[in-house]
Amino acid sequence: MEIALLIAIVVFAVTSFALQKWPIDVTAITVLGLLLLFGLVTPEQGISGFANPAVVTVMMMFVLSGSLIQSGIVSRVGHRIAHLSGRSGWRASIAMLLLAGVLSAFVNNTAAVAILMPMAILLAKHYRHSPSRLLIPLSYVSILGGTCTLIGTSTNLLVSSLAVEAGHAPFGVFELAAVGVPLFLAGLAYVVLVPMRWLPERETEASLTRKYHLSSYLTEVRVPKGSSLVGRTVLDEELSERFRLNVLEIVRGERKIAVDIRNTPIAAEDVLIVRGAMDDILACKEHYGLLLLSDIKLDDEDLSDASNILIEIQLAPTSRLIGRTLKDIDFRKRYGCFVLALKRPGGTIRDKLAFVPLQQWDTLLVFGPRLRIDALNQMEDFTPLQEVPVRLRLTPRWWLSAAVIPAVVLLAALGWMPILSASILGVVTLLLTRTLNIRQAYDAIDWTVIFLLATILPIGIAMQNTGLDAIVGETLAGIARPYGAWALLVAMILATSLFTEVISNNAAAVLMVPPAIAAAASLGVDPKPLLMGITYAASMSFMTPIGYQTNTMVFGPGGYRFTDFTRFGAPLNLIGWLLASFLIPFIWPF
Repeated sequence: MEIALLIAIVVFAVTSFALQKWPIDVTAITVLGLLLLFGLVTPEQGISGFANPAVVTVMMMFVLSGSLIQSGIVSRVGHRIAHLSGRSGWRASIAMLLLAGVLSAFVNNTAAVAILMPMAILLAKHYRHSPSRLLIPLSYVSILGGTCTLIGTSTNLLVSSLAVEAGHAPFGVFELAAVGVPLFLAGLAYVVLVPMRWLPERETEASLTRKYHLSSYLTEVRVPKGSSLVGRTVLDEELSERFRLNVLEIVRGERKIAVDIRNTPIAAEDVLIVRGAMDDILACKEHYGLLLLSDIKLDDEDLSDASNILIEIQLAPTSRLIGRTLKDIDFRKRYGCFVLALKRPGGTIRDKLAFVPLQQWDTLLVFGPRLRIDALNQMEDFTPLQEVPVRLRLTPRWWLSAAVIPAVVLLAALGWMPILSASILGVVTLLLTRTLNIRQAYDAIDWTVIFLLATILPIGIAMQNTGLDAIVGETLAGIARPYGAWALLVAMILATSLFTEVISNNAAAVLMVPPAIAAAASLGVDPKPLLMGITYAASMSFMTPIGYQTNTMVFGPGGYRFTDFTRFGAPLNLIGWLLASFLIPFIWPF
């Protein structure tokens, strides 16, 4: 009975992760609640994930990564590399990808992509290419860079911790490099030769209105003399509520008004730039006797000038706006800007935006005064998709932020202290020297990842409590026994990489590790090769934009379609599967 209940809970978890009806951390904590409800884990086992060394280490590494990014040194180095690459867009792009891979080996790869994505967009614009040619490659190399060290991604630390709990040795800091570096080099060669050459040229940064298909939603109307709108304000007439229209700008002769529009009296011969469905625009036109300038196609140039700008920004993973709607936030009044559309892996949303709950890594198309947009780019709730000058400045103690991570790695690599202790000491150093304040430390942590890790770990404990891990392990061992342990390794790498395409990489690892250890025990072989295979495979998420955070991050800015990831990610999955299956048994024999 207990095994049947656990299987049902696992099926629910996998389905919920795949469909993404709820945020992944909500699914994870729901699974924990179900495990506790049916007594599949004790209360102490249920909360043990919050004290797991891997979870605490990941938390500390988020803080260290955040400090390094805030120091400005990464942006400065990236710009220096791009400058040294001269006129060759090819060399500049490869240099940026190399930087992304190396950086992702030591800091959280979502942070690495967040800081390098504006640089990639800038490079594409400078060399007259679409950002779509660079952003998928950037995501892929950052994922592969994370497989090179123990701290490269949370999954590496998680599997190492699970191995220790099962009575096996932890992974060394650079032990993963034996296969991780070949995987990274093979992946780099692939993205340079294939996606960078053959990815479709999606809409460029200079045509955001076309990228979001807004041409029929943006138009100009002229207010003639005698119109009842003359002398009234947008707020007086409740245009947003009555006609579902947004007045983005008032053009009065040579002057463009985009600040406090709602309270600005409208004058005769004013031209209003409005956004809304054509039926609503026509209804407003008839009501006020406006003149529709429908023959004019508005583009980015019409909306951007010395005072105003049309731009993309992205919700940061720790944004306080996630789960709230634009109406809840009162975005227009709070930030002084309009959100015209948003893009996410489910598609582009242009209608009824005010009522759409915001999600992690949503890309927002925003129009507003340049000063307000600059302020948005510097807020911690948003990730800018163009270079912000403040990010290119070095903080007073930038050298300490840059030195702490290598020091933490060195202490752990030499065996002088565990990676957990070293990372905590690194954070303490930053806080005591005021290189980072406690608010910045909290904000640097992606709490979604932390709660996911802590609440999904009890599934593995429940598998052991019920004996499901032994049953699955024995079944796998029985299938593999005629063919040898290597066949089991090949199958587990494939299964894990497919799992991680539809559920999170950490959840895939938690589900696969207990049966792998049980299967190795049944076959009488060392489980280390299987654990390593699962570790690498959990990061082989290239075929969907939802399997790995960095893929989700680049989806909107790159103007991608879901099938772009499938077409160009599947060959990389195949390369990773074959290479890992071949190399692992030579480095970690059964």
